[in-house]
Amino acid sequence: MVVKDFVGKLAYGALFCVLLPAMLALWAYRLDASGMSFWPQPFSHWAGLVALLAGFAMMAAAMWALWTKGKGLPMNAYPTTRFVDSSVYALVAHPIYLAFVVMVAGASVLADSPAGLWLVTPVVALGAMALVCGYEGPRLRERFGTPATTPWLGLPAKGDARPSMPRRMAAGVTALGPWVLTYALLSRLPAPAGAAELRLGWEAQLPRPEWALWLYSLAYVLVIASPLAARTGDQLRRFVRGAWLATGIGFLLMLTLPGQADFLAGDYSRIGRWLAEVNRSLDAQWLAFPSFHAAWAVFAAGALAQSLPRLGTLWWLLAAGIGASCVLTGSHAVVDVLGGMTLGALCWKHELAWRALVRAGERLANSWSAVRLGKLRVISHALWSATAGVVGALLTLYLAGPQTLLPCGIVLAIALLSAGAWGYLLEGGGRLSRPFGYYGFLLGTLIALVVMALAGVSGWQTLTAALAAAAPVTQAIGRLRCIVQGCCHGRPAFAAYGFRVTHKMSRVTALARLAGVPIHPTPLYSIVGNVALALILLRLWHTGAHWTLIGGLYLVLASLARFVEEQYRGEPQTVKWHGLPIYQWLAIGCAVLGIVVSMLPGAPVVPAQWLSFSGLALAASIGLAAAFLMSVDFPDSARRFSRLTVSGT
Repeated sequence: MVVKDFVGKLAYGALFCVLLPAMLALWAYRLDASGMSFWPQPFSHWAGLVALLAGFAMMAAAMWALWTKGKGLPMNAYPTTRFVDSSVYALVAHPIYLAFVVMVAGASVLADSPAGLWLVTPVVALGAMALVCGYEGPRLRERFGTPATTPWLGLPAKGDARPSMPRRMAAGVTALGPWVLTYALLSRLPAPAGAAELRLGWEAQLPRPEWALWLYSLAYVLVIASPLAARTGDQLRRFVRGAWLATGIGFLLMLTLPGQADFLAGDYSRIGRWLAEVNRSLDAQWLAFPSFHAAWAVFAAGALAQSLPRLGTLWWLLAAGIGASCVLTGSHAVVDVLGGMTLGALCWKHELAWRALVRAGERLANSWSAVRLGKLRVISHALWSATAGVVGALLTLYLAGPQTLLPCGIVLAIALLSAGAWGYLLEGGGRLSRPFGYYGFLLGTLIALVVMALAGVSGWQTLTAALAAAAPVTQAIGRLRCIVQGCCHGRPAFAAYGFRVTHKMSRVTALARLAGVPIHPTPLYSIVGNVALALILLRLWHTGAHWTLIGGLYLVLASLARFVEEQYRGEPQTVKWHGLPIYQWLAIGCAVLGIVVSMLPGAPVVPAQWLSFSGLALAASIGLAAAFLMSVDFPDSARRFSRLTVSGT
C-alpha cells in the first residue's frame, strides 16, 4: 500500500510538473509554426524572465507552506490535513495556480511566442479556474468548511461588520486590478481585423467643450471612492463580484465584437490638451464597445448610492454626466456609451439579474405539457428540440457552404442516433427508456467526420469548423428543452439561486425525488458558457483561423465549461469513477483531444454566407427529426425506446 501510494504521488507530480508543461510548450510551438497570425508579443525578454522568476517564487512559497503548515503535498488528489491561510495563502486563495499562469506567460515572452502568450496562457488561466470551481474549491469546503478568514486579494468576507480601510483598499485592488492590467496590455496592441467605426456621422459634428474633459476625468475619482465608502462586508463583496463580471463580459464583447471610435480632437487650452493626453495615454481607439468609462461610472454610482444613500441622486447625475462626456470629448461613440452604461447597471445589479433568470427558468421547468395525437404524445419541449436542430443546421451551412449540404445532413443524422445510443448504454434504459447524451452526439460527429476524411469527401475540414462553431449555439437552445424535461438538472442549492421544480412529469421530481427542493440551475450555467463559447468561435471564423484551431478550441473550452457544470449536477444515474463523475473524466479527455486537434496542420476557413431553399429544407428535416426523437413518444407502449418520461409517469 505504501509503495502504491508513493507511485501514485510520483505519477501525479510528473503529470503536472513534466507532462503538462511539455504539452503546453509543444502546443504553443505548433501554433506559432502553423502560419496563423496572432497579435505580436510586445514585451522584452527581461519582462518574461521577471514573470517566470516571480511565478516560481510564489509557487515555491505556496508549496513550502502546504508542506510545513498543511502537513501535506501540493496535490489536490492527496490533500493536506490542515487548512493553510498564512504565507502567500493570506494574499490569494490559490497561489500555485496563479503562479503557474504567470510562469506560462513569462515563458511565452522569453520564447517570443505570440501563440503562447495570447492563446495558451488564457486557456491555462481558464483551466485553473475550472479546476478550482469544478473540483478543488468544493472539496476544500467539504473538508474544512467556510474559512474563518479571506485572502487580501480575494472575495471579502460576508456579513454586516464594517470592513477596515486596508480591507477596502485591498478590495478595490482585487476588483479593479484585473481590468487595469488587461486594459493596459490591450491598449498596446493593434486593432483586431475587421473592427468597424462605431461613430455615426452626426456625432463628429457635436461640440467638444473643455469642461467635458474635467467631467470625464471625474470618473476615476468616483470609481476609486466607491469601494472605500463601503459600509459592510456584503457591500464590498458585491462590489468585487460585480467588477469581475463587468471585466469579463466587457472584454469578451470587445474581443469578439470588435469596433472602434477614432479619437476626435478638440480646441482646448494647454491644460485641456494635457488632460486629454493623460486620459488617452493608456487607451486605444479599438477599446470602444462597450465603453468601460461609462460602465465604471454607472457601477460606481450604484455602489456609492448604496453606501451613501442620502447623496444617491448626486451619484446618478454624475454617472449620467460622465456618460455624456464620453461622447462630448470625442472619446466614444453613442453606442459605446449606451452599451457601457447597460453593462455597469447589470453588473452592479448582478444578483437581481441572475435571480430573474432563475425565476424565468423555474417557470419553464414547471411548464411540462403534452398533446396526444392518437398513440403519439408531443411534449411541449418539442419547440426547443426543433429550434435547436434548425438553427444549428442553418448556421453550419451558412458557414460551410453548399458543398457540405449532404455531408452535413449525414453527420447530424448519425450524431442524433449516436446520442440516443450513448444515453441508453451509459445511463441505462430501465427507467429512462430514451435518454440522450452530449458525448454520444460528439462521438457520432467525430466518427462521421473521420470516415469522410478517410473516404476523401470534399469539404469535410470546413464542415468540421462549422459544426464546432454551431455546436454551442445549438446546445444553448437545446438546454431549454433540458429545463422542461428535467434532465441535466442540478443538486440542492441555496434557495435564492435554485430552481424549485414541482411538476410530476419532470425528471427532477420523478427520478431524483427533489420536488420543491432548490437545485442548481445547471442548464442555465450551460447556456451562459455556450453563449460565450459561440462568440469566441464565430469570431475566429472571421480572423483567418485554421479549421483545426476552431475545432480544437471548441473541444477544449466546451470541456472546461462541462467540467465545472458537472460539479453542480445532481442526476442520480450518473456513474462515478475514482470519486469523479464520469463526465468530468470525459471532459478532461476531450480537452486533451482538443489540444491535439488544434496542433494538426490545417487551412484557414472563411464564412461562405450561404443560405438557400435546399439548406432550409435540410435544416427543417433535422429540426423535425430532433423534435421526434427528443420530444415525441408513445406513452402507452412498454417497448424499448417508446417513452421519454420516467417509468411510472
